[in-house]
Amino acid sequence: MKKHLLFLASFLLFLSILPTQSSAHRGAYDKLGGHFDNKTCNYLLHKPTTLAKTAKSKAELVSLVKKYSSNSCKNKLITSKLHLEGMSLPTGTAAAPKAPAVKPTLNTKYTAYLSSCTDGDTANFRINGKVTKTRFLFIDTPEYTTTKEKYGKEASQYTCNRLKKAKKITLELDGKDKYDKYNRLLAWVWVDGRLLQEDITKAGLVEDFYDYGTYRYETRVRTAMTYAKVHKLNLWK
Repeated sequence: MKKHLLFLASFLLFLSILPTQSSAHRGAYDKLGGHFDNKTCNYLLHKPTTLAKTAKSKAELVSLVKKYSSNSCKNKLITSKLHLEGMSLPTGTAAAPKAPAVKPTLNTKYTAYLSSCTDGDTANFRINGKVTKTRFLFIDTPEYTTTKEKYGKEASQYTCNRLKKAKKITLELDGKDKYDKYNRLLAWVWVDGRLLQEDITKAGLVEDFYDYGTYRYETRVRTAMTYAKVHKLNLWK
């Protein structure tokens, strides 16, 4: 009789544990191949789908979950709450480059994707899977990194707003040098078919030019500078 009661008590204890276990692994997976544990709001990725595998970092995966999940837990999701099976990802925001480093060629155009903005004349772009710091050819905008110069903030905001809203970014190499002395790629920047150097100069946010050779669009940018001065825009008020 005692053995029977002991067995019954053990069985009831086992049943009482089952709901807690099933709450972490219940029901269907979402479009990424995972689901939330509603008690902890941890996200459990069990069977990564093709969509999930497009993420190159945990931060990118968090963004995908927030976009495609209908669970209210997504608003609390951070990288530390991700639990992955079947794939591994770096924890940083930048993707681990899988493609070889870009070997730029002069007089060539490259499709680029914005990684991060720096200021009015510098940004980080992803080209062929490699993040490359890029200095915009020919123009020199006021500083807004370590030094806060007048109109530096406006120049930085102008460039970042254009790049973040862009549907297509193209970098065009020109001149005799691929890199400057700080190992930054030198390029003309085309944003949705418009030359960014020309537009920001016309807006009166370029204070000077650096001219170490002959560049393809010099005349266009110098004309834009004349326009800004005549109309007394920003730096030329």
